[in-house]
Amino acid sequence: MHTLHAAVRRTLALALLSAAAAGGSALAAQPGMPSLDPGMVAALERDLGMTQDQYRVTVDVERQVPVAEATARQLYGESYAGTWIEHDADGHPRLVVGTAVQGRQRLPAVEGADVRQVRYSLYELEQAVHALDQSATSRIMRRLDGVQSWGVDLPNNRVVVTLSPGAGRTEAVMDFLARSDVDTGALHFEVSEQIPSTLINIYGGIQYNGCSIGFPVTRGSTKGFVTAGHCGSAGTTVRIGGTTVGSFQSSTFPGSDAAWATVRQQDTLFGRVWQYSGSSTTPVVGSAEAAVGSAVCRSGYRTGWRCGTITRTNVSVNYAQGTVNGLRESNACAGQGDSGGSWISSAGHAQGVTSGGALGSDGTNCGIAQNQRRSWYQRLTPMLSTYGVTLVTN
Repeated sequence: MHTLHAAVRRTLALALLSAAAAGGSALAAQPGMPSLDPGMVAALERDLGMTQDQYRVTVDVERQVPVAEATARQLYGESYAGTWIEHDADGHPRLVVGTAVQGRQRLPAVEGADVRQVRYSLYELEQAVHALDQSATSRIMRRLDGVQSWGVDLPNNRVVVTLSPGAGRTEAVMDFLARSDVDTGALHFEVSEQIPSTLINIYGGIQYNGCSIGFPVTRGSTKGFVTAGHCGSAGTTVRIGGTTVGSFQSSTFPGSDAAWATVRQQDTLFGRVWQYSGSSTTPVVGSAEAAVGSAVCRSGYRTGWRCGTITRTNVSVNYAQGTVNGLRESNACAGQGDSGGSWISSAGHAQGVTSGGALGSDGTNCGIAQNQRRSWYQRLTPMLSTYGVTLVTN
């Protein structure tokens, strides 16, 4: 972790430092300097050890980048090897430009920047990445197990290829490199035990597999969500957006229609229900059960965000797979694919997860008159106690 922290500081991404104030009170800025949101200052100090004064100095250096880069490109032409910011041991930033001009001749100066002579031009490094890209997407290359990433490392004038442990001598990796025909002198290999993966935000109502998430929950330090039992049996893999994130831990159907599944530690749980209207969400404040006649809304990927009232309680439904007992009925519409999704009261209390409905020929009951519409949900409170999980609230 210390090595990574130092590396991040040395090659601080410029984009992180171009923040303007966004809501709330911003820190007072010197004339000509941008204001910075206090939350951003706190994050920079937490993650990079950067003080407010260091930030301001770094921004001043950053402002010199466009002119320095344009000057260096003009001076060095095809030998231009990139522009970047480095930080010394005390956190002081300096601007650096690279050039692949060879020989002992005196290098043209770039105002405000250190000039560093390197072996490869930026064009050569980017061409190496392009060749690796082409090799990775070649029809012949079916799989690329063990190769995690590759990209340009400007300060060290190389292309870094990151591999999984033990992958360096595999046929797939050797073939990948051979087909690229890249100058191996430009490559640097690193090994990482951490496998690349996407990060997923878990909200009530979003799609997984062919169903919808009910509500994010935790059991100790384990993250997960509750959903309908008919969506999967224990051990069923959970995929969101094509990414495998976990599996069903327990599931019951018929009898009841309840299940809970895990997600990964890097995924973020939100005590909110997705409304399928832009990025709007509804906060979950608790799990007090609403009375019959109360307004209730539900969320699922097939029909989105729909509302109605609770019409019946303790309903038994005789599905083709067997009878499910203890459901609640509503006239909010639903459809195939909404199974497992969230039901929430107008007061923001989580009610349950979609079990089923009396559906029309289109796989939904949204076209059926509301006074004839029947949708059912599995109550949440028994699920929380049965599985020993805690509802994530806002």
